[in-house]
Amino acid sequence: MTAARRRRRIGTGLVAFGVAGLGLVLAAAVLVLASLGAIGDAASGFERQRTELLSMVEPAASALSDAADSATHAGASLTEASDASRRAADLTSRLAGSMDALAGLGSVDILGTRPFAGVTSQFTDVAAQSRALSADLASTAAALTTNVADSQSVAADLQSLADRLRQLESTVEASGGGGSSTLPIAAAEIVLLGLLAWFSLVAIGAIWLGLQIIRNRKIAITWQG
Repeated sequence: MTAARRRRRIGTGLVAFGVAGLGLVLAAAVLVLASLGAIGDAASGFERQRTELLSMVEPAASALSDAADSATHAGASLTEASDASRRAADLTSRLAGSMDALAGLGSVDILGTRPFAGVTSQFTDVAAQSRALSADLASTAAALTTNVADSQSVAADLQSLADRLRQLESTVEASGGGGSSTLPIAAAEIVLLGLLAWFSLVAIGAIWLGLQIIRNRKIAITWQG
């Protein structure tokens, strides 16, 4: 193989290497720009969603806190109603005992007569009604006491949910504390494009060198110290 033919092969190889390199650099540039653009859009979308979430969390937490306060106040009112019902049950129970005692006067015999015999049945009826009312009031007081416990449990659960929502809000706010996400993406784009530009210079240099070899031109390299 002659020296000229060998030079042409070497030059052709360098040109092919440079052309392939430029094609790869162009394809990589397109991919880099498309990928970084998609990443930038995703970062912007995340920031927008984070802002919208933060705007909804506080109203929801405030609503839960208000509901917890209402449940707490309802528990206090139920406690008062339960105490009143229990006192009324005790009062009607005493009234029933008194009516039973008065009904017993109907059997009192004074000089062969029973002056209270006519009202005995009335006292007995009042005693029975008072005793039934006392039982109903006691049952109501017990039910109200159960509702008080349930109301306090609901209030505690609602307040816990409100606290967890506010904790979530703090966590989401902290996740966005690093500044704008577009800055590192733009910096990465500049670095990658600069690297691709450097590779393109290498490819162009290979093409130029290959053409010089094919044309059988001497290449002068001057070193400056």
